[in-house]
Amino acid sequence: MELNWNEIFIQAIGIIGIIAGLSAFQCNKHSHALALKMTEEGMFGIQYFLLGGYTGFILNLVGIFRNLIFTYYGKRDKQKELKYARIILGVLFAVLGLMAWEGYISILIIFAKVLSTLAYGTTNMKKMRRMISVTCCCWICYNFYVGSIAGVISDTCNLISVIIGMIRYDILKQEEKKME
Repeated sequence: MELNWNEIFIQAIGIIGIIAGLSAFQCNKHSHALALKMTEEGMFGIQYFLLGGYTGFILNLVGIFRNLIFTYYGKRDKQKELKYARIILGVLFAVLGLMAWEGYISILIIFAKVLSTLAYGTTNMKKMRRMISVTCCCWICYNFYVGSIAGVISDTCNLISVIIGMIRYDILKQEEKKME
């Protein structure tokens, strides 16, 4: 497969997303992780648009908005507002995903965005990492479908990063607490 300069540029946009995404799951602070995820979603949103992956583009734009809301309410510990925001955003992802329908592959990323909405709506990083491990698998499939090489690499690396975060914070830290 030979890439022309336009295709190289499009994939390079995804590399910026990769860097942000890899950094996000190594954060143990919710707001820092979401800021990096907004950068990642913005870069991949642009890339999906340029590749003709309009469902991914639209859902990533809403994902940026979602993460802003969750950062705002998460800092203020307003769980009631977060609960309503998760419901409204989940419905919004489903409706917009169906409106930008690209075929059955759209179901995967609609599911991934709804699940990631639940994940980013919690300040419990352990729960977030578990749910995001599932969404990474959905995005890997979508990235193959639309031809996002950087997306496949990013979500594979994100999945590995999530697993590393699970080991570091969810398994090893628990073992350290048991030993104390």
